[in-house]
Amino acid sequence: MTLCFILEAIMATKFEFKKSLSGGAERKLLCGAETVIANSVELKVEDAVKWDTDGFIALATAGDKVLGIVEGVVDKDGIAIEPDADTLNTYTMASDNETAAAKMKRASIDISKNSLYKNDASGDLTRTMIGQLFDLTDEDQIDQGTASDTSGQFQLIRLDPDNESDASMGLFKIAESQLDPFTQD
Repeated sequence: MTLCFILEAIMATKFEFKKSLSGGAERKLLCGAETVIANSVELKVEDAVKWDTDGFIALATAGDKVLGIVEGVVDKDGIAIEPDADTLNTYTMASDNETAAAKMKRASIDISKNSLYKNDASGDLTRTMIGQLFDLTDEDQIDQGTASDTSGQFQLIRLDPDNESDASMGLFKIAESQLDPFTQD
């Protein structure tokens, strides 16, 4: 195993699927012509993504409505592709991915608002934050400092879901989805 693999596995923040609000492992995956990834985007499995203004998949950032969480990357025929060299789950798109018919790599995205994801937030979470809403620091981490009762991209459901005694770990669900026809106040 190369040093890149070791560091990527240890240091990565991400949205790790744990279960559904119903307790099962079901997900709603979106994959097809509507999930072509934008040119030159570098994304990882378990990143939060959105449709950009051109209708292509891009990384979600603070304040964006979230389409979902990347579960994998496939080619134009729907066949899973290998990640970038020396990585476990990173995919870099060509500068013409949106238009080159032979390329057009697509993301397979969990779009369910019932999916619960473990995330290592940017700071410690407390019991009083359960049910509160949070924005992202970037595509793979919750910004603990944005806790709000009225608006945010993700909602905290549970603290330290794997009982790791890590106060920054939480179980979150998508709260602001691009698939919702309304916005929060």
